[in-house]
Amino acid sequence: MNHYKSLALACVAALALTSCAVHDPFADNMEIGQMLPTVDWEQNSVLVKAGNYATFKAKYYTTGDAAIDHSEVWTLIKRSQTAEATSKLTSALAYTKTVALDDTMRTLVPNPSEPDVAPPYIFAHDKAEWDGHEYVLTDSFPTSRTLAPQAWVSPTQWDEDKFTQYYPSTFKQEFVDHMVTYLTRDSAYYNDLRNIYIKYDFTAEQFEALNAKYGVEFPTVTESGDKSDAWFTTDEVDHYYYETVVDGVVTINEIASPDQAPAGVDPAKIFEVYKSSPWIMCRYSDDVGGKLTYVRRQYMPYWKELISAIPFEEWIYNTSDKSYAVTFNRSYSIIPEFRVYDKNGKYGKTTDNKEITLN
Repeated sequence: MNHYKSLALACVAALALTSCAVHDPFADNMEIGQMLPTVDWEQNSVLVKAGNYATFKAKYYTTGDAAIDHSEVWTLIKRSQTAEATSKLTSALAYTKTVALDDTMRTLVPNPSEPDVAPPYIFAHDKAEWDGHEYVLTDSFPTSRTLAPQAWVSPTQWDEDKFTQYYPSTFKQEFVDHMVTYLTRDSAYYNDLRNIYIKYDFTAEQFEALNAKYGVEFPTVTESGDKSDAWFTTDEVDHYYYETVVDGVVTINEIASPDQAPAGVDPAKIFEVYKSSPWIMCRYSDDVGGKLTYVRRQYMPYWKELISAIPFEEWIYNTSDKSYAVTFNRSYSIIPEFRVYDKNGKYGKTTDNKEITLN
């Protein structure tokens, strides 16, 4: 029985020691009962030009046995950036795609690729003055010129390298997909779709390739005036239509004249279809109380593929000021922390640290 009691007590003791090792918040910095340096400081500025020095006044003392060795400033680096692009090829469809990033990165050791970003910054203890109560250190630490704000706004020349550096790899395709989806899903942006066809420099080869693929005879003209003539609507009644609804699905039934409607169709529900380009449906809609114009469904795959071929840069090119509607901004800030180390390598640190914006 005594053997079992001894074994149980040993297990409890081992568990207690393990628990202490896991949950001791001071394990990395001090031993139980050890006095750490007491530290305070005043930061002189919350706005510093990147590459310049940030000044401070620090005060510290220790009541422990170990003497003060030196002090350090550590920095927490915060990065904030936004990247956006705005469509300029359309007028009614005003679209701006924006991505934002806010992250924090602590630089702990020198980085060979960025020699200016090399915290901690070390200050000799003999630079501090004893005023009879505590040590006082008035000094400064450098900020990195590599953390200067960066901007790329409305360039007049396209720079693919900068775009790749600043924007996510999926940005272009997501932007184009959005434009294509909204322009071809219904009649909301019909005029934008027509204007793109007329004004954009599609080639005859593009039209010919899609004609062959989809089995249609779409005009292959490339002059704006000819394309405008090819895409037309009129007020001339060409034929008629009536609607049927099956399981909630509305079907447009086109007929040459009202008397071709099946028996039971209300004559008041037979409406006009106006003469227009073959790929256009231009009809009177009782719902809107006037004309409703859109691309016919069987032509929509053609149009989706045609405008999907427009490069991203062409969607965002502003012809009025000859620039690309992109805006990228990146800024940095740092949160410094002052630490004072004793001869045993233990340290006290500040908690009232102000964020410094780098400009």
